[in-house]
Amino acid sequence: MSSTHDRKRLQSGEMNRRELLTAMAAAGVLPVTMSMMSRPAKAAADHPVIFTWAGFDDAGLHPSYIAKHGESPGFAFFGSEEEAFAKVRAGYKPNIAMPGNYSVPVWRDAGVLAPIDETRLGNWPDIIDSLKDLPGVVADGQRYWVPQDWGQTSITYRTDLVDIEEESWGLLWDERYAGRIAVIDSVYDTVLATAVYSGAKDPFNMSEDEVAAVRELLEKQKPLLRYYTSNMTDAEQALASGELVAAMTYNESVLNLSGTDLPVKYMNPKEGMITWAGGHCLIADADSQALDGAYDIIDAMMSPEAGQWEIENFGYGHSNRKAFDLVSEADLRQRGLTKTPEDMLKAGVFSAPLANEAELTVMFEEVKAGG
Repeated sequence: MSSTHDRKRLQSGEMNRRELLTAMAAAGVLPVTMSMMSRPAKAAADHPVIFTWAGFDDAGLHPSYIAKHGESPGFAFFGSEEEAFAKVRAGYKPNIAMPGNYSVPVWRDAGVLAPIDETRLGNWPDIIDSLKDLPGVVADGQRYWVPQDWGQTSITYRTDLVDIEEESWGLLWDERYAGRIAVIDSVYDTVLATAVYSGAKDPFNMSEDEVAAVRELLEKQKPLLRYYTSNMTDAEQALASGELVAAMTYNESVLNLSGTDLPVKYMNPKEGMITWAGGHCLIADADSQALDGAYDIIDAMMSPEAGQWEIENFGYGHSNRKAFDLVSEADLRQRGLTKTPEDMLKAGVFSAPLANEAELTVMFEEVKAGG
């Protein structure tokens, strides 16, 4: 999950704040430093530092931390999980990082994570049960990740420009729309979706034959694409203009386009959407004096009030089941959510660690390069 990251629209209405910051971080314009949007931390001992996606510094996501400590903690931003992992492994020591659940085994095996004591989190009993023990987040009886939010990857398409009999990932291979399709430049999105579409028995642990079948499909898809993208705003604008008729997106794209009169729909493919979850990890050997504050900020961001803010402003599902009771039925429906998040989480394909991620990454890069 890259900058998933889609948030508040800027005054131009063309780019949201989180995407702008994420794009800046990815381009190296925004350094890994304290957020200019939050008050500067007094000292490392007073406030923890969170290494996360741009946009998660918004005060609406940690009101109880501000109420207790008088100001926000420190924030530092990354443009991709790969970038974040590389910087932490190279010696950067924030107190908290926020990778997806599927990345946790790699981080843990590299020795950069410290165990989390969930009994120090007051909101833990209200966290959705199915999110607590996703594959890879607990090892040898110790927890290394707690869930913050979740979202889905599927296809946003123009119903006035696309003619399909049933909703399927196969739309991304429909030759009628050659040059007007876009997919996400990510193994955990495009390669995984292709594996699901191909009928791989276990998309997260594919055999050599299944990998070969995925590669063949990706090679067939490449000449049909307008482009690979990591910027949801670009994809949304292209859908709005008609440059694209279908694009692989995260579920917030429907929220971002909901203020228009465009006939767009977020697909529920017969093969299943891809569901992912983001959360918090404690970084090993970080400043121990800020540990109490680290637990305070994690707990604050897992609160129902923070969840309400995230659902309403980001369009993602939240880990706290009580957050859904604070959002109206109409607002949930507009975001593709319901009052019963457990039912949604049981449907589709939930992201897990990729057993052959390195091989798939090389393969995907070769396909994109035309090799």
